[in-house]
Order: sequence, then C-alpha cells, then structure tokens
Amino acid sequence: MEPNKLARLSCLFEKAVDNNAQFLEKRELDELYDEFINDGRDMMKSKMVVFPLEIKRSAS
Repeated sequence: MEPNKLARLSCLFEKAVDNNAQFLEKRELDELYDEFINDGRDMMKSKMVVFPLEIKRSAS
C-alpha cells in the first residue's frame, strides 16, 4: 500500500476511534481498510496448497 494512503488510513482510524469521523470519512476508511487487507493477497493465493476435504488424515 502506498505510504500516503497508509498515512490517511491511520488518520481516519484515529478519528473513528475518537468518534469524530464524518460519514464520508468513515466510507473512505472502509475502502482504505479493504485495500490494506487485500494488498498482496493475489500473490499469496497462487502459493496456497489446497487439500481435498474427502481424504482423512491422521498423525500416525
């Protein structure tokens, strides 16, 4: 995530915690938070190993 967006996310988060965020700021915070959470996930998704659910595994 870009540093300026991360700084804005932090600022809006502080306002929200203090209950001083306006409606549009809350929406912007939601969008920035989603971007922050999803940043880099596409690359991680391709590295995931998925095991079939039908096969039962045991420790022994």
